Amino acid sequence: MEYITITADTYEDALAKAKSQYGDNIRVHSRRNYTNGGGLFTKKRNKTEIIFYLVKEAPTAAAKVVTNEEIKEFEKEAKTPDPETLREDEKIQTVLTKAKPGWEKELEDLLLVNDIKGSLRESVTNNFVPTNSDFRIELSDKLLSQVKIDYVNQAHPRKYMVLIGPTGSGKTTTIAKIASLYKSVGKKVGLISLDNFRVGAFQQITTYAEGLQLPIYVVKEEDEVILAQDKMKGEDLVIVDTMGISPKDSANLLRLKQMLSFFPKADTLIVMTCGATSKSEDLYKQFKNYEPFEIGSLIATKLDETESLGSFLTFAYSVSLPLLFCTNGQKVPSDILKASTSVILENLKDLGYNSNSFKSQLQ
Repeated sequence: MEYITITADTYEDALAKAKSQYGDNIRVHSRRNYTNGGGLFTKKRNKTEIIFYLVKEAPTAAAKVVTNEEIKEFEKEAKTPDPETLREDEKIQTVLTKAKPGWEKELEDLLLVNDIKGSLRESVTNNFVPTNSDFRIELSDKLLSQVKIDYVNQAHPRKYMVLIGPTGSGKTTTIAKIASLYKSVGKKVGLISLDNFRVGAFQQITTYAEGLQLPIYVVKEEDEVILAQDKMKGEDLVIVDTMGISPKDSANLLRLKQMLSFFPKADTLIVMTCGATSKSEDLYKQFKNYEPFEIGSLIATKLDETESLGSFLTFAYSVSLPLLFCTNGQKVPSDILKASTSVILENLKDLGYNSNSFKSQLQ
């Protein structure tokens, strides 16, 4: 027996549509009411899906005797209950007889190529039933609804922004980019460096400070943190550079935590820099190393070195933290972007869109 699926705005519309295409020889097997859309690209709509099969015409003029059992079966089918009211065994039977949509394989391929997995994958695919001919639009919409962006701290940064993260994640160059970004909109910006262990760290941050004409204070001992804050009283935003620490370096982890305890919590945002080229599992391990520091936001670095931001988004969803900035190159101060839905879409393989191409079509 072949089952056919038709979707419309109401049950009556779906039934009328089925009869117009297949005649009166239809028998409804089940129906499902659901809500579609309601995100960035689509409006929320109530839809009804019916699954039915066709019965054959009586072959001859001889009248067929209808039994009581057949009448009861027909009455049961005619009721077409909502699946939510069915028992579990009845629901299973409905699922088994429903044809598998052709877009499911493409959906799996898109999630795989973007390294979207774990709890984020489950959240995106849960109850995902596209109605648009290009289901990628609805998939992008569903994915974006799961991503957090720290618009508040973008627009109104706190007094202190502390960047932490492993060595090689691009903290120092990112600090210079953020400082230039806020200076360009009229904010008074200062720098504090707590990184006096890494070879060349002092020279690098000082060079950036001189080039951007920013005040800087390099802290060598814990008691100097208060002195550095006194020096920066007149600044609107003070960005703090820290040393990269391995998970086994418990002594320096404790020392850094002690230094950061001098910063007022209400006026301080702890931000972790994360290389977008890293696997989500590796990013999670790095996060666990810095979790005691009460991280508030994330920065994705090195977007120019990867084809997709999906691995980072998988990690960010797993730790329930928002994205603040993205960096996409080594140039200071230009290669930095405020996190946004368009930035995320542009950095998803075969799923997002190319805004430069779109702009050129409008010109």
